[in-house]
Amino acid sequence: MQYIDKSKEEFLSEIYRIVAKIRLELELTTSEITISDFEFKMDSENSKNLILMIYTPTRTDKSLLIGPGGWVVGKLREKLNGSFKENLIIRVESYIDRKKELDAIENSISHLREKGLDISSKKDALVIIQCEYDLSSIDFINEYFNPIFITFDLGTALLPHKNRNRIERVFKDKNLKYEFLNPYYLNGEQITDAISKNPCETICNNLISEMVNYAKNKNIEIVLFNHLNKDYEFRNGIHILNFLKMFPIKLNSLIHKGRSLDCPLLIQSCKRNKITKTFKIKQIVSGVYSGLVEPTEGAEEIIKYLK
Repeated sequence: MQYIDKSKEEFLSEIYRIVAKIRLELELTTSEITISDFEFKMDSENSKNLILMIYTPTRTDKSLLIGPGGWVVGKLREKLNGSFKENLIIRVESYIDRKKELDAIENSISHLREKGLDISSKKDALVIIQCEYDLSSIDFINEYFNPIFITFDLGTALLPHKNRNRIERVFKDKNLKYEFLNPYYLNGEQITDAISKNPCETICNNLISEMVNYAKNKNIEIVLFNHLNKDYEFRNGIHILNFLKMFPIKLNSLIHKGRSLDCPLLIQSCKRNKITKTFKIKQIVSGVYSGLVEPTEGAEEIIKYLK
């Protein structure tokens, strides 16, 4: 890795020089960009990838470095990529957003401690994986819990074959403990009702009793369910956490290898139900304002639900 052999100052100067040239080539405004720090990390999912994390002091610096549509950082990657044996991936993060994430996580840990759940040492947790939103949180969950994964197969209306196969392939590739459960199948009336409302509320939250019973049978006291209406709930001796609300992760980190596994019922509901569509868009916009969702990714998500 040629650039790692350089001093940090030399490599940082190289980044500044290349970025300035790229912005000039793209006929973008000449702007002074500040980079606070950078580091290299190996990709936990693919040893052939090397991740260059670039940290900026503000979102403005981050936006300038990324460029419209990601063109600047994309071209920066192209110019640097040949200098490494590994495939280079560049991620840009502002310290302001990172501090918000860390503060939110610390507050969540303190909140759970007040509820009688101390996660300072890893505990077993039942983790429900139903869609891409859930699937892509797997590596982050491993940082805090010893997960046992389950997926509810209620029929192809909620879990199409391609989604089930994709989820199972990830479980196997990562050598994870998992199980598919079939407590019942959705009938036509239930599907119609779910589409006319919010599927997360009409179907996913109806599964909570199934999750609690399964956890108690396995002597597990924690359930992680990203579609819980609340951040946290204590039911029948089981701590139920909405992990992605309590432990915020950026949207661009959640896109699992660029493949979409969206809930088909949620997509249909957004097309037919203005309330669901508005709810989903507000959720995305809130993530953008809080710094947890990149503006570009947020716009792409919104367009998907407007189609």
